Amino acid sequence: MNSGSVSSKIALCGILTALSVAAMIVAGFMGILTYAAPMIAGGVLIVPVRQYGTGTALTMFAAVSLLGLMLIPDKEMALFYLLLFGHYPVIQPLLNRINKKPPRVLVKALVFNCGAVLSVLLAKLIFAVPVFDSDKPVWILAAAYLIAANVCFALYDRALLGFYTLYDVRIGPLLNKLFK
Repeated sequence: MNSGSVSSKIALCGILTALSVAAMIVAGFMGILTYAAPMIAGGVLIVPVRQYGTGTALTMFAAVSLLGLMLIPDKEMALFYLLLFGHYPVIQPLLNRINKKPPRVLVKALVFNCGAVLSVLLAKLIFAVPVFDSDKPVWILAAAYLIAANVCFALYDRALLGFYTLYDVRIGPLLNKLFK
């Protein structure tokens, strides 16, 4: 973790915050990437986690979440960032410290599935997003959603491990040279 100067820390996190929000706004206007854009924006948090620590990364997560809820036209996407994919790159290193695999996988699944259920409820109740509006039974749609969401989450979890490694080997040393 590189402390760097306060101004370089603010500058880098400000640029990354703007990048995350802008990517989700563009994806929201295009009407695509509702699930992928929050994952990508969440992955950006790897930089402040490694450069400045969990506290700075959580602050950036909060800023992106608030700006997302205010500015992103696709409220479902903003909720996915807030409750599913935005915070996860910050807490993943902490969850990976659980020594045994079954409890670690269970805790990760519990964190994700609580966020998944909460995001659907908030999307339906607060933002009036037409979730599960179909002639099929709700339980079938909910089960299909949770299965697909958990597959995406498992892939996201694995991808983040690779991105953390890429950051540690390539990107981190470069940023440390730039922001001395």
